[in-house]
Amino acid sequence: MSFLQVKGINKTFEDKHVLKNVSFEVSKGELFAIAGPPTAGKTTLLKIIAGLLSADSGAIYLDGRDISQIPPSARDIGMLFEIPQVYPNLTGFENIAFPLRARKTPEGEIRKEVMEIAELLGIKHLLDRYPTTYSGGEYQRVALARVLVRRPKVLLLDEPFRNLDAKIQEFMRTWLKELQKKIGITVIHVTHDPIEAMAVGDKVGVMLKGELKQIGQPHEIYLRPTSIDVAEYVTIPAINSFEGIVRFREGFAEIEAGGAFNFRKRCERNTEFHEKEVIVCVRPHDILVDTQPRKDWTKAALVLSQPFGSEILLLLKLNEEYIRAIVDRTMNIKEGTPLYINIDPEKVLIFDRETKNIITI
Repeated sequence: MSFLQVKGINKTFEDKHVLKNVSFEVSKGELFAIAGPPTAGKTTLLKIIAGLLSADSGAIYLDGRDISQIPPSARDIGMLFEIPQVYPNLTGFENIAFPLRARKTPEGEIRKEVMEIAELLGIKHLLDRYPTTYSGGEYQRVALARVLVRRPKVLLLDEPFRNLDAKIQEFMRTWLKELQKKIGITVIHVTHDPIEAMAVGDKVGVMLKGELKQIGQPHEIYLRPTSIDVAEYVTIPAINSFEGIVRFREGFAEIEAGGAFNFRKRCERNTEFHEKEVIVCVRPHDILVDTQPRKDWTKAALVLSQPFGSEILLLLKLNEEYIRAIVDRTMNIKEGTPLYINIDPEKVLIFDRETKNIITI
């Protein structure tokens, strides 16, 4: 049985449909990451789960109990906002103790709870210091301790690492995942970064324009996106897309990808059509590039070369099509170097041009 169930949530602001029939389930102790661009509706969804906003329709169940009409203080749900609530005039100890004092918890119990949570989060050295002396990661951990000291059943994280630099973000992702497994709390983590979602989530949901487009394991979301908008969102650098045609003949699918490339792959499924207009997508990492000619490889012109971390992002031109490809930085590519490209048909994604949904071949 699911621990947290969100069923058919709809929300409209001034005639704008912000959330559209959002439904999902989270198991106890699971970290569910929701990825989506700004204005996708992620924060609104968290506020509705926490009880800070009311939904126009739908219901929320926690541990089998409908909490849709229960006030926030009685939901047993903690939420950490993008800009965390830490009072600059209070020490770390006083910040963490604040929610317990609001509940009129005895002082002896407050000290015990604060010390336990500080030990767990590795922030005992911050208890006597003020927030102005904290690093970004320390600031976030004190804010998280304020939420966790209440021992909520569910923790909601709203872009918790967005304002941290890249190195601290990487550390905090690993730290959060280890902490979540250690304490076994159920977490919903929302982020604008699909890479972050797939790094921390046991399960990932992709939210676009108020709709939860796809839910699955991180590798499923990346390798088998159900629609082209999901494929485009989770692919960095941008995915290559070409208008094309697929024809089914004698157990094979013959695919034309615009003026870029043609290929065929074995197809054992029965199809309801013999020819269909499609969108053919291939990720830059799945474009094979070499400086030497090979059998069945196609010559392409180098337009632009850009450093991309430990790799190089190439912009190539083949006929009238532009193609992005990723190669290792050790590959010696200079202006004027002849390049040859190929693809692995098994890495290609094919979408219906009308519905934008994936076609499985």
